[in-house]
Amino acid sequence: MRHIRKIAGLMLSMAAALSMAVPAFASDYSFTTDAPQDFYGSTSYEDVYGSQYNYGGRNVVDYQVPELEYGRPSTTMTGVMERTILPGLQQTVGTGGGGYGVAGGGGPITVLVEGTGAGGSTSTTNPTVPTLPTTPTYQQPAYTSVEGMSYKDGSIGIIKIPSLKINMKVWEGETDASMKKGLGHYSSTSAWDGNVAVCGHNRGAKYTIGSIKNLERGDTITYTTIYGTRTYAVETVKVISNTDWSYLQATADNRITLTTCLADHPESRVLVQAVEKK
Repeated sequence: MRHIRKIAGLMLSMAAALSMAVPAFASDYSFTTDAPQDFYGSTSYEDVYGSQYNYGGRNVVDYQVPELEYGRPSTTMTGVMERTILPGLQQTVGTGGGGYGVAGGGGPITVLVEGTGAGGSTSTTNPTVPTLPTTPTYQQPAYTSVEGMSYKDGSIGIIKIPSLKINMKVWEGETDASMKKGLGHYSSTSAWDGNVAVCGHNRGAKYTIGSIKNLERGDTITYTTIYGTRTYAVETVKVISNTDWSYLQATADNRITLTTCLADHPESRVLVQAVEKK
């Protein structure tokens, strides 16, 4: 009995000792980690660039591309991407994507370097790196909006190719509806100054321009609008991929670009490009 009492007393003493211990919990500590206000800035076009977005036209962001070096072509479809004169190409622009397109002109970029010094060697400050001009030659791509150009019947112009006996009206939009009436104007390209691009059916329709594949360098094309008539001389006749859009790029000079399907080759397009006669 005495032993039982000793054991009971020992257990009571241990319980009392344990009750005196006060455990420390995480709630006893406080850490403040307030994040800075406005951590993420606005991504709104108006907040970033200070102007409203101009759908289907030029935007201020098109001229703010610091990551592209002079003379480096872009693979995107919008904005002015060049600062040096390329072989007829100045800028990449978007297209309406009606299934008619051209691209990849493939011409090399001309690198402007200093003239040669004595002995015919290139004059540079570094024997291994040619010296570039301090002010690269640059011409602003030309562009005319189609707004206000429509005639009473809704067309925006007339294209004539005398050697092929082609005489067709041009309608806004690279669509089947336009090509049922004549030629469709690529809505993303200029309608007068610069590079005017149009498309038409190859065959199987009332209005077709499949014969443009037979044009030769120097052949004449005229384009008439409310602004007057321009005469162009053919420079390029070639077959390109149907995903190639580079010949629709805006240019500083005046030129006209025509595209159509290639018979039995849906993956290809026939391209003709002519430059204004001086």
